[in-house]
Amino acid sequence: MPYLKLVRYGNLLFIALCLLLIRFGFFNQFDASTALSNTQFILLIIAVVCIAASGYVINNILDYEADRINAPKRLVIREKISEKSAYNLFFALNIIGVGIGFYIANTIQSPAFSAIFIFTSALLYLYATYLKHIAIVGNLVISFLVGLVVLLPVIFDLYPKITSQNIQNQRLLFDILVYYSLYAMLLNFVREIIKDQEDINGDYKTQSNTLPLLIGQKRTNMFVFIFCVFLLIFSVIFLGEDLYSNTKAVVYALVFIIAPLLALIAGILKADSKKDYSKFSLILKCMLFFGLLSLGFPEYLMS
Repeated sequence: MPYLKLVRYGNLLFIALCLLLIRFGFFNQFDASTALSNTQFILLIIAVVCIAASGYVINNILDYEADRINAPKRLVIREKISEKSAYNLFFALNIIGVGIGFYIANTIQSPAFSAIFIFTSALLYLYATYLKHIAIVGNLVISFLVGLVVLLPVIFDLYPKITSQNIQNQRLLFDILVYYSLYAMLLNFVREIIKDQEDINGDYKTQSNTLPLLIGQKRTNMFVFIFCVFLLIFSVIFLGEDLYSNTKAVVYALVFIIAPLLALIAGILKADSKKDYSKFSLILKCMLFFGLLSLGFPEYLMS
């Protein structure tokens, strides 16, 4: 169990579920031409999960002092798992992830694509050691990587099978997944800012230069408020232009996207405690989950 906590197995399961929904729900529904067999796609998922897990491991190792203040009950490094064992796991996960990624890239005859796995692994390490302590930059980096997960099936499964006959359908699927990727990045960015609010005490003690420490909690609340207002406007415009004729899709978006956004906008300016920020962080996590979950059953939302 300590090792499952170390790699944050819940988040890893969500990543795997997202990729499975894209391949076996979204792609199948729209008759996508795919390059990977089912087994190869499962290997792609394993590679992504391994690299993501390695990022959580190194983050937990280097965040020990901050976690002692922010989340002492969740500590596993030094308490249940030695740093040496954690570092060994970090290196093993990276080797497995990059190795499988190299195999997948060669399978689709695009060995250069293996650089995506190497780049992601390096960026996660750089994030844990340096970038996360820079206001906004660390938030943007981790949000970019969240959005990248949604685009991986495009890169490894759709792109290699584009032909003059199917280019229109493949491009449609690509455009839709770009929207989902952007949605995931924006929501995760807001959540990262709110998590910085939640962890302000530990970040202060470890001299991290997060946005709340740079401009204060009240101004950060205002930043989140304005960002969420723009996100709400963007969502309403998207609904009005693209989904207005699909009643089920509109209802789904109103319940799982618009309503939670309104709740966040209504309450964020009054937030001032760890409990408040934890609640808003959970709301955003649920929005991200249900937004990406819709990729698994587009036939019901679009009918």
